[in-house]
Amino acid sequence: MNYYEHHIGDYAEATAHLTFIEDATYSRLIRKYYATEKPLPMDVKFVQRLINARSKEEKNAVISVLNEFFNLTDDGWRQERCDHEIARFKDRQIKARRSAEGRWQSSSAEQILSDSTTISVCDRNANALPTQCSPNTIHQSPITNLHTPDKQNNGAEKKNVGRSDQTSVQIIKLFAKEGINIPLDDGRIKEMIGMDISEKEIADAILQAKETRRRASSSTPINVGFVLAILKGMRRKSQANDLGEDIWWKSNEGIDVKGRELGMRAQGSESYDAFKTRIFAELRKREEVSNAS
Repeated sequence: MNYYEHHIGDYAEATAHLTFIEDATYSRLIRKYYATEKPLPMDVKFVQRLINARSKEEKNAVISVLNEFFNLTDDGWRQERCDHEIARFKDRQIKARRSAEGRWQSSSAEQILSDSTTISVCDRNANALPTQCSPNTIHQSPITNLHTPDKQNNGAEKKNVGRSDQTSVQIIKLFAKEGINIPLDDGRIKEMIGMDISEKEIADAILQAKETRRRASSSTPINVGFVLAILKGMRRKSQANDLGEDIWWKSNEGIDVKGRELGMRAQGSESYDAFKTRIFAELRKREEVSNAS
Protein backbone atom coordinates (compact mmCIF):
# COMPACT_ATOMS: atom_id res chain seq x y z
CA MET A 1 0.00 0.00 0.00
CA ASN A 2 1.40 3.36 -1.06
CA TYR A 3 -1.64 5.23 0.26
CA TYR A 4 -4.09 5.00 3.14
CA GLU A 5 -6.85 7.26 4.46
CA HIS A 6 -5.91 9.21 7.58
CA HIS A 7 -8.96 10.36 9.53
CA ILE A 8 -7.60 13.30 11.51
CA GLY A 9 -10.52 13.52 13.93
CA ASP A 10 -10.49 9.83 14.84
CA TYR A 11 -6.71 9.80 15.20
CA ALA A 12 -6.62 12.95 17.34
CA GLU A 13 -9.32 11.62 19.68
CA ALA A 14 -7.61 8.25 20.10
CA THR A 15 -4.11 9.65 20.63
CA ALA A 16 -4.72 12.90 22.53
CA HIS A 17 -3.27 11.43 25.73
CA LEU A 18 0.00 10.25 24.13
CA THR A 19 3.32 11.98 24.63
CA PHE A 20 5.09 13.54 21.67
CA ILE A 21 7.34 10.49 21.30
CA GLU A 22 4.48 8.01 21.72
CA ASP A 23 2.48 9.80 19.03
CA ALA A 24 5.44 9.66 16.62
CA THR A 25 5.95 6.00 17.52
CA TYR A 26 2.32 5.11 16.79
CA SER A 27 2.48 6.92 13.45
CA ARG A 28 5.62 5.01 12.44
CA LEU A 29 4.14 1.69 13.50
CA ILE A 30 0.97 2.05 11.43
CA ARG A 31 2.95 3.27 8.41
CA LYS A 32 5.14 0.16 8.62
CA TYR A 33 1.97 -1.96 9.03
CA TYR A 34 0.43 -0.54 5.85
CA ALA A 35 3.69 -0.69 3.90
CA THR A 36 4.13 -4.43 4.58
CA GLU A 37 0.38 -5.22 4.58
CA LYS A 38 0.83 -7.60 7.49
CA PRO A 39 1.01 -7.60 11.32
CA LEU A 40 4.12 -6.32 13.07
CA PRO A 41 6.58 -9.04 14.23
CA MET A 42 5.91 -10.67 17.60
CA ASP A 43 9.43 -9.84 18.84
CA VAL A 44 9.20 -6.37 20.42
CA LYS A 45 12.93 -5.78 19.99
CA PHE A 46 12.58 -6.42 16.27
CA VAL A 47 9.67 -3.97 16.09
CA GLN A 48 11.80 -1.37 17.87
CA ARG A 49 14.53 -1.87 15.30
CA LEU A 50 12.04 -1.67 12.40
CA ILE A 51 11.04 1.90 13.29
CA ASN A 52 14.55 2.89 14.47
CA ALA A 53 13.66 3.30 18.15
CA ARG A 54 17.06 3.67 19.80
CA SER A 55 16.85 5.58 23.07
CA LYS A 56 15.36 4.08 26.21
CA GLU A 57 12.42 6.49 26.01
CA GLU A 58 11.74 5.56 22.38
CA LYS A 59 11.91 1.82 23.10
CA ASN A 60 9.55 2.20 26.06
CA ALA A 61 7.18 4.13 23.80
CA VAL A 62 7.07 1.16 21.41
CA ILE A 63 6.10 -1.17 24.26
CA SER A 64 3.40 1.20 25.55
CA VAL A 65 1.88 1.84 22.12
CA LEU A 66 1.87 -1.86 21.17
CA ASN A 67 0.12 -2.82 24.40
CA GLU A 68 -2.49 -0.07 24.05
CA PHE A 69 -3.31 -0.03 20.34
CA PHE A 70 -2.33 -3.49 19.05
CA ASN A 71 -3.33 -7.08 19.86
CA LEU A 72 -0.71 -9.81 20.06
CA THR A 73 -1.76 -12.87 18.04
CA ASP A 74 0.03 -15.91 16.67
CA ASP A 75 0.70 -13.89 13.51
CA GLY A 76 2.21 -10.93 15.32
CA TRP A 77 0.95 -7.57 16.62
CA ARG A 78 -2.35 -6.81 14.87
CA GLN A 79 -4.18 -3.49 14.62
CA GLU A 80 -7.89 -3.75 13.81
CA ARG A 81 -8.22 -0.50 11.84
CA CYS A 82 -5.15 -1.35 9.76
CA ASP A 83 -6.47 -4.86 9.04
CA HIS A 84 -9.80 -3.38 7.94
CA GLU A 85 -8.18 -0.83 5.59
CA ILE A 86 -5.81 -3.44 4.10
CA ALA A 87 -8.76 -5.79 3.47
CA ARG A 88 -10.64 -2.96 1.72
CA PHE A 89 -7.57 -2.18 -0.37
CA LYS A 90 -7.15 -5.80 -1.47
CA ASP A 91 -10.84 -6.13 -2.29
CA ARG A 92 -10.59 -3.08 -4.54
CA GLN A 93 -7.51 -4.59 -6.20
CA ILE A 94 -9.35 -7.83 -6.92
CA LYS A 95 -12.39 -6.02 -8.32
CA ALA A 96 -10.23 -3.79 -10.51
CA ARG A 97 -8.30 -6.78 -11.87
CA ARG A 98 -11.47 -8.72 -12.64
CA SER A 99 -12.98 -5.67 -14.33
CA ALA A 100 -9.86 -5.22 -16.46
CA GLU A 101 -9.85 -8.90 -17.43
CA GLY A 102 -13.52 -8.64 -18.40
CA ARG A 103 -12.83 -5.66 -20.66
CA TRP A 104 -9.91 -7.51 -22.24
CA GLN A 105 -11.89 -10.66 -22.89
CA SER A 106 -14.67 -8.66 -24.52
CA SER A 107 -12.27 -6.99 -26.97
CA SER A 108 -13.09 -7.74 -30.56
CA ALA A 109 -10.97 -9.96 -32.75
CA GLU A 110 -9.99 -6.91 -34.81
CA GLN A 111 -8.36 -5.38 -31.72
CA ILE A 112 -6.46 -8.52 -30.88
CA LEU A 113 -5.16 -9.48 -34.32
CA SER A 114 -2.74 -7.25 -36.20
CA ASP A 115 -4.15 -8.50 -39.51
CA SER A 116 -6.40 -11.21 -40.88
CA THR A 117 -3.68 -13.75 -41.55
CA THR A 118 -0.97 -13.39 -38.90
CA ILE A 119 -1.54 -14.39 -35.28
CA SER A 120 -0.17 -11.78 -32.87
CA VAL A 121 0.72 -11.84 -29.20
CA CYS A 122 -0.49 -8.66 -27.44
CA ASP A 123 0.49 -7.40 -24.01
CA ARG A 124 -2.16 -5.66 -21.95
CA ASN A 125 -1.77 -2.30 -20.28
CA ALA A 126 -3.45 -1.10 -17.07
CA ASN A 127 -6.63 -0.21 -18.96
CA ALA A 128 -6.96 -3.70 -20.43
CA LEU A 129 -6.20 -2.49 -23.97
CA PRO A 130 -3.95 -4.51 -26.32
CA THR A 131 -0.54 -2.97 -26.96
CA GLN A 132 2.93 -3.87 -28.20
CA CYS A 133 1.64 -6.47 -30.67
CA SER A 134 4.17 -8.44 -32.63
CA PRO A 135 3.83 -11.36 -35.08
CA ASN A 136 4.20 -14.77 -33.55
CA THR A 137 4.70 -17.87 -35.66
CA ILE A 138 5.52 -20.29 -32.87
CA HIS A 139 2.11 -21.99 -32.97
CA GLN A 140 1.87 -22.42 -36.77
CA SER A 141 2.62 -26.12 -36.24
CA PRO A 142 -0.01 -27.56 -33.91
CA ILE A 143 0.99 -29.38 -30.74
CA THR A 144 -0.89 -32.60 -31.14
CA ASN A 145 -0.72 -33.76 -27.53
CA LEU A 146 -3.06 -30.90 -26.58
CA HIS A 147 -5.78 -32.47 -28.72
CA THR A 148 -5.56 -35.87 -26.98
CA PRO A 149 -6.50 -35.40 -23.34
CA ASP A 150 -5.40 -37.84 -20.68
CA LYS A 151 -8.82 -39.09 -19.63
CA GLN A 152 -7.69 -40.58 -16.36
CA ASN A 153 -5.78 -37.53 -15.13
CA ASN A 154 -8.36 -35.15 -16.49
CA GLY A 155 -11.08 -36.89 -14.54
CA ALA A 156 -9.11 -36.74 -11.31
CA GLU A 157 -8.34 -33.08 -11.80
CA LYS A 158 -12.01 -32.29 -12.41
CA LYS A 159 -12.98 -34.09 -9.20
CA ASN A 160 -10.43 -32.15 -7.12
CA VAL A 161 -11.45 -28.85 -8.67
CA GLY A 162 -15.10 -29.68 -8.01
CA ARG A 163 -14.47 -30.40 -4.33
CA SER A 164 -12.40 -27.24 -3.98
CA ASP A 165 -15.12 -25.13 -5.60
CA GLN A 166 -17.79 -26.62 -3.33
CA THR A 167 -15.73 -25.82 -0.24
CA SER A 168 -15.07 -22.30 -1.51
CA VAL A 169 -18.80 -21.73 -1.99
CA GLN A 170 -19.54 -22.91 1.56
CA ILE A 171 -16.90 -20.54 2.97
CA ILE A 172 -18.29 -17.65 0.92
CA LYS A 173 -21.80 -18.38 2.25
CA LEU A 174 -20.59 -18.30 5.87
CA PHE A 175 -19.06 -14.87 5.39
CA ALA A 176 -22.03 -13.65 3.34
CA LYS A 177 -24.25 -14.21 6.40
CA GLU A 178 -22.14 -11.53 8.13
CA GLY A 179 -22.45 -9.16 5.18
CA ILE A 180 -18.90 -9.88 3.97
CA ASN A 181 -18.58 -10.50 0.23
CA ILE A 182 -15.57 -12.48 -0.99
CA PRO A 183 -14.74 -13.29 -4.63
CA LEU A 184 -14.33 -16.96 -5.45
CA ASP A 185 -10.67 -16.51 -6.41
CA ASP A 186 -9.68 -14.77 -3.15
CA GLY A 187 -6.34 -16.16 -1.97
CA ARG A 188 -7.51 -16.27 1.64
CA ILE A 189 -10.17 -18.83 0.73
CA LYS A 190 -7.51 -21.04 -0.84
CA GLU A 191 -5.45 -20.66 2.33
CA MET A 192 -8.37 -21.84 4.48
CA ILE A 193 -8.92 -24.81 2.18
CA GLY A 194 -5.21 -25.64 2.36
CA MET A 195 -5.44 -25.63 6.17
CA ASP A 196 -8.38 -28.06 5.90
CA ILE A 197 -10.50 -25.71 8.01
CA SER A 198 -13.99 -26.98 8.83
CA GLU A 199 -17.17 -24.92 8.57
CA LYS A 200 -17.57 -25.10 12.35
CA GLU A 201 -14.08 -23.69 12.88
CA ILE A 202 -14.87 -20.78 10.57
CA ALA A 203 -18.18 -20.14 12.31
CA ASP A 204 -16.44 -20.21 15.71
CA ALA A 205 -13.73 -17.84 14.47
CA ILE A 206 -16.35 -15.40 13.16
CA LEU A 207 -18.11 -15.44 16.55
CA GLN A 208 -14.79 -14.88 18.30
CA ALA A 209 -13.97 -11.97 15.97
CA LYS A 210 -17.33 -10.33 16.71
CA GLU A 211 -16.87 -10.85 20.45
CA THR A 212 -13.38 -9.31 20.28
CA ARG A 213 -14.81 -6.23 18.55
CA ARG A 214 -17.60 -6.02 21.17
CA ARG A 215 -15.18 -6.22 24.12
CA ALA A 216 -13.05 -3.50 22.56
CA SER A 217 -16.17 -1.36 21.98
CA SER A 218 -15.03 -1.10 18.37
CA SER A 219 -17.42 -0.19 15.56
CA THR A 220 -14.98 -1.55 12.96
CA PRO A 221 -16.65 -4.46 11.14
CA ILE A 222 -14.93 -7.82 11.11
CA ASN A 223 -13.16 -8.81 7.90
CA VAL A 224 -11.73 -11.93 6.28
CA GLY A 225 -8.14 -11.18 7.29
CA PHE A 226 -9.08 -10.82 10.96
CA VAL A 227 -11.05 -14.08 10.94
CA LEU A 228 -8.20 -15.90 9.17
CA ALA A 229 -5.75 -14.71 11.84
CA ILE A 230 -8.06 -16.07 14.55
CA LEU A 231 -8.34 -19.39 12.69
CA LYS A 232 -4.56 -19.72 12.58
CA GLY A 233 -4.35 -18.97 16.28
CA MET A 234 -7.03 -21.54 17.07
CA ARG A 235 -5.25 -24.16 14.99
CA ARG A 236 -1.87 -23.54 16.63
CA LYS A 237 -3.39 -23.55 20.10
CA SER A 238 -5.12 -26.85 19.32
CA GLN A 239 -1.83 -28.35 18.13
CA ALA A 240 -0.07 -27.17 21.28
CA ASN A 241 -2.81 -28.72 23.44
CA ASP A 242 -2.44 -32.00 21.56
CA LEU A 243 1.24 -32.02 22.50
CA GLY A 244 0.40 -31.19 26.11
CA GLU A 245 2.84 -28.27 26.11
CA ASP A 246 2.57 -24.96 27.94
CA ILE A 247 5.93 -23.23 27.74
CA TRP A 248 4.77 -19.61 27.67
CA TRP A 249 7.67 -18.44 29.85
CA LYS A 250 10.29 -19.43 27.26
CA SER A 251 9.58 -16.51 24.90
CA ASN A 252 8.66 -12.84 25.17
CA GLU A 253 5.60 -13.52 23.02
CA GLY A 254 4.45 -16.29 25.35
CA ILE A 255 4.90 -14.01 28.37
CA ASP A 256 2.75 -11.34 26.72
CA VAL A 257 0.04 -13.87 25.86
CA LYS A 258 -0.02 -15.32 29.39
CA GLY A 259 -0.15 -11.83 30.84
CA ARG A 260 -3.17 -10.99 28.68
CA GLU A 261 -4.90 -14.20 29.77
CA LEU A 262 -4.53 -13.06 33.39
CA GLY A 263 -5.48 -9.45 32.64
CA MET A 264 -1.93 -8.23 33.31
CA ARG A 265 0.27 -5.84 31.32
CA ALA A 266 3.92 -4.84 31.45
CA GLN A 267 4.41 -1.71 33.55
CA GLY A 268 6.29 1.08 31.78
CA SER A 269 9.90 0.02 31.28
CA GLU A 270 9.45 -3.29 33.10
CA SER A 271 11.65 -6.02 31.62
CA TYR A 272 10.25 -9.33 30.43
CA ASP A 273 12.05 -11.15 33.25
CA ALA A 274 10.39 -8.90 35.82
CA PHE A 275 7.02 -9.25 34.11
CA LYS A 276 7.43 -13.03 34.03
CA THR A 277 8.19 -13.04 37.76
CA ARG A 278 5.01 -11.08 38.48
CA ILE A 279 3.00 -13.52 36.35
CA PHE A 280 4.38 -16.53 38.24
CA ALA A 281 3.53 -14.78 41.55
CA GLU A 282 -0.01 -14.13 40.33
CA LEU A 283 -0.42 -17.76 39.22
CA ARG A 284 0.76 -19.01 42.63
CA LYS A 285 -1.63 -16.62 44.38
CA ARG A 286 -4.58 -17.83 42.30
CA GLU A 287 -3.62 -21.44 42.86
CA GLU A 288 -3.49 -20.86 46.64
CA VAL A 289 -6.94 -19.23 46.58
CA SER A 290 -8.29 -22.11 44.49
CA ASN A 291 -6.85 -24.73 46.87
CA ALA A 292 -8.16 -22.88 49.91
CA SER A 293 -11.67 -22.87 48.52
